[in-house]
Amino acid sequence: MSLKSLFHKANLKLSQKKQDQLSEYANLIIKWNKTRNLVSRNANLETINEHIFDCACLIPHLEESNLLDVGSGAGLPGLVISILDDKKNIKLLEPNQKKISFLTHAQAKLDLKNTIIFKERIENLEEINEEIIITRAVMDPKKLLNIISKQKNKNLKIIMMVSEPVEISYPNWELKFLISEAQRVLGKNRGFLNITPIKN
Repeated sequence: MSLKSLFHKANLKLSQKKQDQLSEYANLIIKWNKTRNLVSRNANLETINEHIFDCACLIPHLEESNLLDVGSGAGLPGLVISILDDKKNIKLLEPNQKKISFLTHAQAKLDLKNTIIFKERIENLEEINEEIIITRAVMDPKKLLNIISKQKNKNLKIIMMVSEPVEISYPNWELKFLISEAQRVLGKNRGFLNITPIKN
């Protein structure tokens, strides 16, 4: 299914310019995936469009302006958010040099001035200054919270893209599963784990 059709089914706005950028981004992933293993080797354009749409469904849940995409990989969801909302400032955190090369190329090709690419692991960050972390299929929620809980930023929020409801508890954090609009449109399990600090 085309990006235009997917966005239409979800009642998400998509200008022609944004559609063209997302289409170019999808083609870049396919081209680079042959040598960089950005996504599944079997991924085709329809699969990539679904990945992009899945990430786009995150936007209604993002009120914050400064975002950190942890383990950005092919730029999912960071580059998708960057394309669709140029008022947000997004840092893409990715430790793999081959994927960093792709992200840098895509950023330049798509002229994304609201994006910073950073080669590092979240475990090695001394401080997180962004308002919210977004991440997709990177690590177990408890592992991420173990790392985050050591940071100085106590107001940090997290949205993890997940396919199934996750029922865990963690001290000083509230975890709530939200069903994504992508689940209705794609007919596949899709959702977000919304994680917020509990105010003491």
